[in-house]
Amino acid sequence: MPTWELAVGSTSGSSSFSTTNRFPAVAGFLTPSLTESGAQLKVFSTYTWANFYVRCLTWLTANHVLRSRVGGLNGNMTVTVTGTGVFQDTINTDSLVSGNLINYIAESSSGAKTYGMWGSTLQDTGTNAIVQMANQQSNAGTSITFGITRFGPIAGRLIGTAMATTETDVQYTIRRATTYTNLRVSVRSNTFDGATTWAFRVDAGAGAQSVSIAGGTTGAFEDTTNSDVVAAASEVNHSINTTASTLGVIFMGLAQVAHISTSRETATAIPIGGSNASDRYYGAEADGTSTVTESDSQIAARAAFIASSLFVNITAHGASSGVNYFLRQNTGNSALTVNVPASETGLFENTADSVSIAVADVYNYFQDHGGGAGGITPTIIGMAQGPTDAISGGGKGYPGQMHNRRPRSRIVGRGLKVL
Repeated sequence: MPTWELAVGSTSGSSSFSTTNRFPAVAGFLTPSLTESGAQLKVFSTYTWANFYVRCLTWLTANHVLRSRVGGLNGNMTVTVTGTGVFQDTINTDSLVSGNLINYIAESSSGAKTYGMWGSTLQDTGTNAIVQMANQQSNAGTSITFGITRFGPIAGRLIGTAMATTETDVQYTIRRATTYTNLRVSVRSNTFDGATTWAFRVDAGAGAQSVSIAGGTTGAFEDTTNSDVVAAASEVNHSINTTASTLGVIFMGLAQVAHISTSRETATAIPIGGSNASDRYYGAEADGTSTVTESDSQIAARAAFIASSLFVNITAHGASSGVNYFLRQNTGNSALTVNVPASETGLFENTADSVSIAVADVYNYFQDHGGGAGGITPTIIGMAQGPTDAISGGGKGYPGQMHNRRPRSRIVGRGLKVL
C-alpha cells in the first residue's frame, strides 16, 4: 500500500493565525482561510491519514492548538505549538473514505505565530487514487478580475489577479501516462455578472474536464463525467476564463484533480514567479516563495519515497551565469540537479537520476545562483514522488530516456530541456 506525502507551505512564512479559528489546506499554499469550505480537499480512495507535522518559525505569547479536520469536524490528529521548531503527532490517525473532505484547523490563540511547512501522510488502502492540488485561499488582494483568460499550476499556489496570462509559465511536464478525473474547484466569493469556466489543460489545449460557475454563485464545483487521458511528456495546467463577465471579481479557494498512478507531482509554484539574484531555498510543496534560511523550507519525510524527474519552469533569466537547482537531502545537495544555462528560459528537467528519501530525512529545493550577477525567475520547481512500496526495483526513474537536452518544437520561443 503506497503512502503519499502531503505538504503545504510558505517559506516566507504565513502569519495570520492568531485572532480566530483558521483553516489551512493540506497541500500547496499555507495560508489561513476564514471559510473552511475554501480549504477542503476531496479524497477519492480509502486512506489512513497520519503523521501531522508542523514547523513554527516565530512564536509569541500563547500555545497554539492545530488539528486535522474531516468533513467539517475535528479529527484525531493534534499538535500543540509551544514555541518555535518542529511539532508532530506520530500517534493518532484519521480513517478516510472516498468522498471525505479534509483540511486543518488552527484554533484561535493570542499572540502572533508564523509557520513555514506543514505535512501529513496518506496511506492508501484502496484504489491508489491520488490528488494534485493548488490553492489560493482568497485573502485580500487575491481576487480574479473579469474579461480575461488566466492560467494556474496543478500544484502550489493560485494567485488571483497575478495569475499567469502566458500559459507556458505554469506548465508542468508529466513523466508517466495517466488519466486525470474529478476536476474540482471551490469558490469563496463571486460577484461576476456572467459565468466563469475553470478547465484542465493538456499541451496548451483544452482538456475534456471543465466546470461552469454561474455568476454570483459560490461553493464547490466538480466535473464527475469527463476525464483526460494524458501521455507521458505532456504539459498540464489549469485555466480560468472570465470573459463572459463585464463586472465583479471572483475569489477561488482551491483547484484539484485526481489520478491513479505510481507517482505524484510535488511542487512549489506561483504563477508570476519571483526573481532572485542569490542562493535561495524553497519548500518541497509550497507557494513558490523562497528564503535564505534553509531550515525554514525543510520538511521531514514521514514515509520513505523515491524522488525523481526534478523539474524547473523558468520564465525570466537575467543572470550572467548558469544557475543550478537541486533537491536537498539532509542539508546536502542530492543527485537530483538541473542546470539552467545563462540567459535560457523554458522547461528544464533531470529524467535520468533519482534519490531515495528515508523516513526522517529533511528535504527541500535549492537554487544555487552561482557567481554571476542578475536575477532568475522560476515559477515551478517540482519532482515526481514515488512510494518505495509502489515501484519495483527501487523506482530508479525512467530508464530509456537520455540524459540530455532537446527542444520541444510545439512551444514557440521556449524549449523543454530534458537533462
